[in-house]
Amino acid sequence: MILTFVIIFGLMIGSFLNVCIYRIPREESIVYPRSRCPNCKHQLRFWENIPVLSYLFLRGQCSSCKTSISSRYIFVELLTALLFILLYNHYGWSLDFLMSIIFSCIILVITFIDIDYQIIPNQLLLIGLIPAVYQIISVGFRNSSLYFIGAVGLGLGILLISLIGNILFKKESMGMGDVKYAALIGLLLGWQNGLLAVFLAFLSSAILILILLPLGKISFGQRIPFGPFLSLGTIIALLWGPIIIRIYLNLVL
Repeated sequence: MILTFVIIFGLMIGSFLNVCIYRIPREESIVYPRSRCPNCKHQLRFWENIPVLSYLFLRGQCSSCKTSISSRYIFVELLTALLFILLYNHYGWSLDFLMSIIFSCIILVITFIDIDYQIIPNQLLLIGLIPAVYQIISVGFRNSSLYFIGAVGLGLGILLISLIGNILFKKESMGMGDVKYAALIGLLLGWQNGLLAVFLAFLSSAILILILLPLGKISFGQRIPFGPFLSLGTIIALLWGPIIIRIYLNLVL
């Protein structure tokens, strides 16, 4: 019963995240007006806002002008529900679960905005401080230094890599949004899991580049958004970080 609620809740929140992804970069209100077709401005009726089902029922088209609706809308809804399931299985019904879904929502919005515009809005990072501060309070003052070290270390590390990239490629390789995002990740995960998240981000981005370069999809030196890779690494570290670190230490020690 609870799992069913988590899935439905995840789909509903995913629908709202689509609104955030579309409106925040345009500096529009995420509350008003109600959702509408970006082409003909048709205001969506209640049943046209039902996650997943409305997309399938309308066959991926606006009911008014018949303009195709991006399949990414349904993808974000399903991805949000999947993340909520994974987080619920990991944390159970707890305050930790609530804070983790807040951060996962921020991660999803950052990811798709960065893909579209190569920016990471500051207001999203500020909201991310809510679960980060909760994490620091929950671990206690004595252990909180590990999280501040993570924030400073990851932020400065990404900044240094960015400066080196600027010199090598003679153009901006990473934005300050990536630096601030990495610092937030370190503040939330601590230095160990934060370092794992950044490592996984570089690993996954390198793999994708090695795949896309020979296919001619990108050119050498072309800037690609790094935020989505940081998001992927963060989710993996959040859910399975201690297990991965333990396996690694058992292999090398």
